Amino acid sequence: MIHMFVKVVKGNMGTNKSFKERFQSLVDAFSERLPSELYEMALLLEQLDKNGQTGQCLGDLRKRVHKLKGSSATFGFTSISQQAKNLEALIDEVMESSMAIDLEKKNAIYESFYKLQNLSEEPELDADPEELEEIPAETIPTEQWPRSEKRIFVPTDDEYLPHDLSDQLGFFGFICTRFQNLEEISTLIARGEQVLMIAHTQFLRDCPKERKEIAELKEIESQRLKIIYLSTDDDFNTRLLAVQSGGDAFFSYPVDIGNIVDKIEGFTQTNQDSPYHILIVDDDPEQVSFFALQLQQAGMITSVAVNPRQVIQILDESKPDLILMDMYMPECSGIELASIIRQHQAYMSIPIVFLSAETDREKQLKAISFGADGFLTKPIKTEHLITSVLTRAERTRSLRFFMERDSLTGLLNHTKLKERLVEEVNRADRVGIQISFAMLDIDFFKSVNDTYGHLTGDRVLKGLSRLLAERLRKTDIIGRYGGEEFGIILLNADPKEAKGIMDEIRENFSRIKQYSEGKEFYVTFSCGIAGYPDYTVPAELNEAADKALYRAKESGRNKAVIADHGAGKDSPSS
Repeated sequence: MIHMFVKVVKGNMGTNKSFKERFQSLVDAFSERLPSELYEMALLLEQLDKNGQTGQCLGDLRKRVHKLKGSSATFGFTSISQQAKNLEALIDEVMESSMAIDLEKKNAIYESFYKLQNLSEEPELDADPEELEEIPAETIPTEQWPRSEKRIFVPTDDEYLPHDLSDQLGFFGFICTRFQNLEEISTLIARGEQVLMIAHTQFLRDCPKERKEIAELKEIESQRLKIIYLSTDDDFNTRLLAVQSGGDAFFSYPVDIGNIVDKIEGFTQTNQDSPYHILIVDDDPEQVSFFALQLQQAGMITSVAVNPRQVIQILDESKPDLILMDMYMPECSGIELASIIRQHQAYMSIPIVFLSAETDREKQLKAISFGADGFLTKPIKTEHLITSVLTRAERTRSLRFFMERDSLTGLLNHTKLKERLVEEVNRADRVGIQISFAMLDIDFFKSVNDTYGHLTGDRVLKGLSRLLAERLRKTDIIGRYGGEEFGIILLNADPKEAKGIMDEIRENFSRIKQYSEGKEFYVTFSCGIAGYPDYTVPAELNEAADKALYRAKESGRNKAVIADHGAGKDSPSS
């Protein structure tokens, strides 16, 4: 039976119980399960006594003893763990021998087991759980700047900012809010909010008192207050004034709104786009819960499988950043499971780390040779576990990002976008939802490159990708289809709903000022939309959206066209 849960945990881990209380409950559960574990071992010893063979029963006994060695050490029962280690060594000696087990070796195993049984009758902690401490909050990965925060503050008395700054930023979803004095900003910061402010350098010259207050506040709250200065002058003294007044960025006129949004994104980016997802595979329920608890406390998502047969199903449903796996499990060992996972091309890049009480270096290296990426030994300190997992998960996500992303825009590349379209159509078929696929193409883009140069063309592409990322829903999937074409998968949206979303973005994009060498110009795009279940095959859905895009271009550009499946032709709507 599989036990699987997915949970994001921050702060007090979403429960009234503290880390120590939850750990203690796992210790109690382990203690309660000890008698039944020892009883199962005794039954295996009885079989050994009856047939005198060193076959299956001794191998099963060794697995149980090995697991007890690791779990008892994890929960602070070091005496039990040490005795289990002694018993395991005796069993290994017999199993590695080609000779049948003799009376002396059998008695030694029995004697060692009785010692283990005596220690387990009234288990005593050798390590105090009270010594365990929760991970300090500051070490838990958190957002540097909440992406949901869309407000930008500008001084009420600053009359030098561009008159259309609010409109231009508004196209990207930002709202400019005027403030009368710095007390308002200080109050927001005191409440734990992070504030982004934009001001003109002339405002600093005209208002020396406010300039001093801004500099003092910035010195105290450098992390929670970010300041962007705009200026009509671009000389050393003006830039120095901005720096001395706490400026984090400086832009001279004419201001390219795309560059400002780039800088804002730098402030709003998180340490990680989403929590790392770790799959833990172990048939020991208390240990699984304990390791999940540790990783959750560090802000990670955990999925748990106690049955190796269910792992592929979990991988199909959600691709984790790392698999943390026990080496010894019934029916299917960790090495065997790692080999099965590596047989699937889609999971070749997911790192597998063994977490086991196995200390034999040769056996560890053998495990790694079968497809694992690392080996951690139980018991393991919380800090060591979290650091090891985070380091590997971060590296995996970084590699995956560069493999799947377009280098210019940071959006999904052509190949990955088409893969996601197949995945989402299959998912929509399973759960019975509608999705839409929109293809858009920048109008007269060759003319932009020819007139203003390819660097300006690249800025236009990046500007549109930023706009799409800011204005679309987080659930939507955006990719660069190729050249000046983009593809968007809108989940849970029929073509009419998708058209409404894309029309709003299209209108905003057409009103964004583009600059090149002081020249101002505007750019538009055309869009074609097709939906599932009108088109049930991903390739047909893609082709229908492409034809609708062609119809939009053919009928005048700067419009959206819905592929009308029922009528067998495209339906333009601008």
